[in-house]
Amino acid sequence: MGNAGISEIEARVARIIEENGPRIGKELAWALPEVPVHILWQACFRSQSFLISHFASYYLRFDITRGDQVRLSPSILRDFLSFTLFGLPGQREQMIERQGQLSNMHREVSREKLAVAQAALRSLFLKQPREVRSQVCAFIAGDLAYFLAHNEPREHAASGEMLKGSDIDIVIIMQDGLLEELKQQIDAEMTALKSYYMRHPDYRHEIDFICKRQSVMERQFGYIDIHDKIASKIAWESMFLAGSLTLYMEIREAMTRTGVDKLIEADFDHALRDRKNAMRTLLNFTGEALDDETRSLFYFSQERVEFS
Repeated sequence: MGNAGISEIEARVARIIEENGPRIGKELAWALPEVPVHILWQACFRSQSFLISHFASYYLRFDITRGDQVRLSPSILRDFLSFTLFGLPGQREQMIERQGQLSNMHREVSREKLAVAQAALRSLFLKQPREVRSQVCAFIAGDLAYFLAHNEPREHAASGEMLKGSDIDIVIIMQDGLLEELKQQIDAEMTALKSYYMRHPDYRHEIDFICKRQSVMERQFGYIDIHDKIASKIAWESMFLAGSLTLYMEIREAMTRTGVDKLIEADFDHALRDRKNAMRTLLNFTGEALDDETRSLFYFSQERVEFS
């Protein structure tokens, strides 16, 4: 789109903000449904007229559909829609107030989902003897660990169930001396809890979980293949949830001992540089429709159905 078209969209955005106060990208997209979202993004970020406030925290993600590329999450598009606020120069106080409201909303949704995770783990762990509980821990990962969760309705790919926003990603670690039967029991009970929280009308949350032994977790800190890398970065960004804090701290210490924390930090720095380059490319893009390569810079392959 030419400069004239971008300038016209910028002027329309300015009128929307003037009439309604500071808006996040999603609200601008709702108000201008006929404008392709990448064009709207360009108009907002090329402008010299808007106050812009980002309130996401960024974390590492591996885009396995694109050669295991490292990316930052939220994606550029998700960041624009949900975590970037646009205002006019005279709206500084409104910007501060609105950003506080939005940040608190994501925090409260995250706290709600963390409470579900804690209830599920309490149901699981209280059935176990004290000596077992002292050899098991659980941690939370994904956007909940950064208090970025949302409750926007989405369809579960496998079942078609309508769910409330972000997954609840739980990793359960067992010390090696515990019996295999216990791992099988944990898997079965967590599967039942997953079904309960997905289908119960008061919840509609999706719990994703994995249960593994401590030695498996620490072997994955070798950071060799994509599965090791994803498992390691999940542990790196994690937040303690339940069980033995001592065991959790052993896992954190193993990350330092093996040096995998430095490898993840290096990948994060690489993803940050790629994000800056991608934004530069997208700002200079002149086509009406995104080609596959440029689209891949804007959002993750797994998001294409959601944003198509």
